[in-house]
Amino acid sequence: MHKQALILVQQGPVHYHPRRKPMHCPECERIKALVHPANRLLLSPPTSHTRQKLLDIATRRHLTVIPVDDPACLDIRLSRADMDPFLTETNGALSQEETDHCRALLLDGDKEPSLSDYLSTRTLRWLIAAVKGQWLVTMLENDRLFSMLQPICRPDGSIFGYEALLRGREADGDIVSAGSLLSVAAETQLMFTLDLAARREAIKAFAKKRANGAKLFVNFNPSSIYDPAYCLRTTQTFVRELGLTPADIVFEVTETAEVKDQAHLRGILAFYRQSGFRVALDDIGAGFSGLNMLQELRPDYVKIDMALIRGIDQDHYKQSIVRHLVGIAGETGARIVAEGIETEAERGWVREAGADLLQGYLLGRPAPV
Repeated sequence: MHKQALILVQQGPVHYHPRRKPMHCPECERIKALVHPANRLLLSPPTSHTRQKLLDIATRRHLTVIPVDDPACLDIRLSRADMDPFLTETNGALSQEETDHCRALLLDGDKEPSLSDYLSTRTLRWLIAAVKGQWLVTMLENDRLFSMLQPICRPDGSIFGYEALLRGREADGDIVSAGSLLSVAAETQLMFTLDLAARREAIKAFAKKRANGAKLFVNFNPSSIYDPAYCLRTTQTFVRELGLTPADIVFEVTETAEVKDQAHLRGILAFYRQSGFRVALDDIGAGFSGLNMLQELRPDYVKIDMALIRGIDQDHYKQSIVRHLVGIAGETGARIVAEGIETEAERGWVREAGADLLQGYLLGRPAPV
């Protein structure tokens, strides 16, 4: 093994290959096995001190360490059962800086690395997160994701639509929150797969609900879309197969503060609108980025951050902000959705302020279909 090969490769996204035929574009949903029954772990530590710590851990765990040409590197053989304990101890023993600068390449059995393998070299920090995230891969492959639907109501209390909220189910039946799923997906480059799988589950749940005339609000992260034309085309097919139309679906842009490429986002939303879908911006009022995008993107719906709605009937500062947001949205033609309503007083205030639609525990909690 050559140390330079491990050090100089560029970090790129890893993808996974699902066992069944994917609904989405191949670039969004390719999955490959990460941990094998027998594994060869090649490591290029940043310093001799880090190398010694890794060697000590491998020795304590009675792992086989193969001599290599470059004494600064390590070649460790591990079984599937060895992998998680070794990486857990490594994560505790090494600093974040060490795991960030240690290059790692995991191979099947005694395989000799090829050039393409070297190009897949990642940081040890990434490998630790990825192995710990294998439960998410298993959840995806075994269809243990599902959507709960929370009602979005008109001011008179009638149902206008539903927001789909992602959940996972462990093998023992325990429910996994969307936050936990997204956190692991972000660390392990699975956002592409998870985001699109969540979209599919949302559409399935809504089709099962058969809420005539209602809209479905589907969260999506714009950074998870490689090819908007392909992804949209397959989404359209799925929507029609379940007896829905694009007009039934509102795509809700999440993580607005993280959007780095607004041109890319505008392109995605243009594809969606041209095909009959509607778009919403989430958590407006949480920061300047959302306000800027409100002006740039002119969404069909604007969802006001629930932190502004909580206790608004008693907070003049929040009231001033929300009144301005309602006015700005009205000028762009967007409809206002007030999120996080939990009291009658909050509902009364936002209704009087001109909110078009209301959402929150007072009006209905998320529920499985």
